[in-house]
Amino acid sequence: MAEGGRQAKVAVVGCGSFSSRSILPNFAFIPSADLVAVCDIVEEKAKQCARKYGARRFYTDIDKMLENEELDGVFVIGPAPMHYELAPKVLSRGIPVYVEKPPAITSQQAKELAELADSKGTFGQVGFMKRFCDVYRMAKEIVSSDEFGRLYFIRCKFAQGPYPSIWGIEQPCKAMLIGQLCHIFDLVRFFCGDVKRLHALHREVTSTQFFFIVNIEFETGILGQLYLSSLDCRQGFRDICEVLELVGYENYVVCEDMLRLYWQGKEDFVTAAPHAGRYLKVFSPTWTGIIDSRRAFGYFNEVEHFVKRCLGEASGGPDLWDGYWSLRIAEAVYESAMSGKAVEMQSS
Repeated sequence: MAEGGRQAKVAVVGCGSFSSRSILPNFAFIPSADLVAVCDIVEEKAKQCARKYGARRFYTDIDKMLENEELDGVFVIGPAPMHYELAPKVLSRGIPVYVEKPPAITSQQAKELAELADSKGTFGQVGFMKRFCDVYRMAKEIVSSDEFGRLYFIRCKFAQGPYPSIWGIEQPCKAMLIGQLCHIFDLVRFFCGDVKRLHALHREVTSTQFFFIVNIEFETGILGQLYLSSLDCRQGFRDICEVLELVGYENYVVCEDMLRLYWQGKEDFVTAAPHAGRYLKVFSPTWTGIIDSRRAFGYFNEVEHFVKRCLGEASGGPDLWDGYWSLRIAEAVYESAMSGKAVEMQSS
């Protein structure tokens, strides 16, 4: 709970399956959060979520909710077009907003949201939960340490099954770049900074099964390569493979499936077998370490961060400008893949 016992009065708009599974259950474990209301256009969903997760009131109209409640922050959880439609209603009142990823379906729309937040003296957070995942937090701490040294190269593989058209985006490959791979674009920016230029190749096996190979140069001088695919796995959104490699000078870190971490440091064995060379430091949790999966995979941590930021107890985190840049990268990858040319990214 905040100093003096103050709690952040928050509301959740959108009571669908994702919100009910990954966002709403966290409030019971965040003492500084006071869930005062939930809202959904389907009354029964709103009523059930209010009862299940302890919200005091439920609404079917966001405008009525914003008029009636004094709120420190609002979560808007749904598809990207819903974020773009409803987040301005919150921001225009000077209230911080959390939106799921992506915040919109184009970078221009995302930019409008970020600029609106700035103009109203408030902020928005985007649901890039990978930044809050235990394994990626560990990796960030390692590569930021003096022991690791400078980061030179990043490689990421993200693969799942077939990806459909969504949100009126006709090309499934473009829909995946926007709707799913924005996560990966934010993740590599989290480790490497802004993208300077990129070049992408694309191969399509069926309309919903394809892959991209993307070479990236970051403003920091770090180089990267991404393999982004809906080809490897049989079923979309279930069979997922995610591997992140971070290469320094004479050492590296590998993260697998947001669960395991391997660090090949510079240090040799110094006891029984110094001749054997270096050893791996491994994080591979038992089931007890990941039984609280919302915490392990970052959902709890991102909700708690937003609540604390609403109270002035935290800063930073993936904001609406990060959402804008993730979509800028998605659009640049698509442009490069379709044109066969490298794309220069401007930093403004």
